[in-house]
Amino acid sequence: MALLSAKRGIPIERSDRGSEGVAVYVQDQTTEAVGRPFARVLGSFNIVSPTVVNSRSFTATPGHGIVVGEMLQFDNNVIYMEGLTLTVVGDVITMDTPFNHAYSSLDTFSRNSIDLRVNGSVTPVVFSVAPLSGQTNDVTRVTLLIESAQAMDFTQFGSIDKLINGCVLRVKRAEGEYKNLINFKTNGDFIEEATIPLFQGKTGGGGFGFTATLIFAGQQNRGVVIRLDGTLGEQLELIVQDDLSAGLTKFHMRAQGSEIQD
Repeated sequence: MALLSAKRGIPIERSDRGSEGVAVYVQDQTTEAVGRPFARVLGSFNIVSPTVVNSRSFTATPGHGIVVGEMLQFDNNVIYMEGLTLTVVGDVITMDTPFNHAYSSLDTFSRNSIDLRVNGSVTPVVFSVAPLSGQTNDVTRVTLLIESAQAMDFTQFGSIDKLINGCVLRVKRAEGEYKNLINFKTNGDFIEEATIPLFQGKTGGGGFGFTATLIFAGQQNRGVVIRLDGTLGEQLELIVQDDLSAGLTKFHMRAQGSEIQD
């Protein structure tokens, strides 16, 4: 491959097949990082007074329905945060994460479940990652984590039998259509599409684990990202189509990437 000099001192690389490419300096972007779990909305709630930055507690309006273990999402279409509910004492809620912003008592927020261990065999259950309205996200990778008291291998889903219908990872587009990415019924199915798989053996008093990462960005992977426009209602979805309610102690998935600057 020959290295030639381009105009204004920009180097050009020319291959033996005649193609040319401009040498570039690669630098990561500096927009906000994004990491969100696949979640299912359970309901909504309001707060009595504005939240306090760095506090982990707030007072919800009566009838909020919040229970321990739920993921609470706070946003005002500009700023976003999530936190897991640790305690519920009447209407006083304490989370595991401090507030990043003084959210208004005029806004409505959502209660969510990030536990993918549901029964979707009769009615499929949809979990999603959705940008805020007015926000666009580039998803660069999706991580999967399964834990169990039983050992796992490639032929199982976690530690349970191979699924019948499978879990479908797809993109919901603005036109009401979908892009199906993968349908995985076993650990091996996910590994075929993913990288960095790891089966964790039982140590001490702990359990067994399986994790893998599906990477989109980078020429060594798919060379693309999944762009989601929140204004258009686009989102990344996981459809659970089998009964995962027994046999696993944990099943979570998470999407990571960055915001797109206006």
